[in-house]
Amino acid sequence: MSADTDPFALFDLPRRHAVGRDAIEARYLELSRAAHPDNVVGEGTAARRAAVERASAVNAAYRVLRDPVLRAEALVKLGGLDLDSTDPERGAPHPTQEFLLEMIELRERLEDGGPAGLDALRDDVEARSEAALDAAIAALDAGEFRRAAEHLVARRYFQRFLDETEASAP
Repeated sequence: MSADTDPFALFDLPRRHAVGRDAIEARYLELSRAAHPDNVVGEGTAARRAAVERASAVNAAYRVLRDPVLRAEALVKLGGLDLDSTDPERGAPHPTQEFLLEMIELRERLEDGGPAGLDALRDDVEARSEAALDAAIAALDAGEFRRAAEHLVARRYFQRFLDETEASAP
């Protein structure tokens, strides 16, 4: 999501996580048809470029809105916190010491458990990741953007851990 793009506004949808998939799909089809570059074939270069940019913006917004994690992250960003920034006030919140110790324990379990315990560990971390997303959504519903950001940062740690276990799997 670019700094000045609001996918909810582009799709004329309310800024909330609970947006129906059918509404997203219907609006995407409508917007993509209207913004398709073939609609301006006979026009000048500026009109064609604008149509391509509009179609690109529609596609980018659609990718955000259809993915529950990206949708939650977009809402946090629209609430004034950028999870991809290290700015002390407006950037991603730092994980607590307790959470970082929890991640160290998960890594130790990975090393100690070997291949036999890998599936159970992945299941555990996937459940933690889903719980973090659920907690972030609940915080968003309550208008608590910082708390939502904290849960989304935790979810990113869990997802990174899962990605690493997939990459190192035999």
